[in-house]
Amino acid sequence: MKKTNFKLVAGIIIMGSFLQSCKKKEEPAPAPEPEIELISVTPTTLTQYSQFIDVKIKYKDNNGDLGDASPEVHSVEVKDSRLQNPDTYHLKPLAPSSDKNIPIEGEVTIKLNTLFLLGQGNSEITTLKIKIKDRAGNWSNEISSPSITINK
Repeated sequence: MKKTNFKLVAGIIIMGSFLQSCKKKEEPAPAPEPEIELISVTPTTLTQYSQFIDVKIKYKDNNGDLGDASPEVHSVEVKDSRLQNPDTYHLKPLAPSSDKNIPIEGEVTIKLNTLFLLGQGNSEITTLKIKIKDRAGNWSNEISSPSITINK
């Protein structure tokens, strides 16, 4: 009788362990903040007032709410290391607007205004810090450009 009870208890424990291991593990909710990565900045040497700068960025957003249909909404922030305040830019929606959280990822190129010399010299070097805000108000990580040389 003791052997039968032992086998029954052992069988129940083994079966319980098996069922426990089959349970679906709950994964944490994906982060709501967008993630960005710098692909390229061109040109990195330019003549003041004469060339726009193209910043190519790789993005990933778990709820697909990057960009805005309204051109008055500026969700890209670019800070020139020589200045105190950043410039802001409009970003068109990168996914169709919907109530559903749809993960998106891809690449986008942002055309920045021309740069100019702030001092009296013939050349200056700067870097740019860039981040993007989604429609829910979440800011991405901040990325930095390589050095950009501005000539007279």
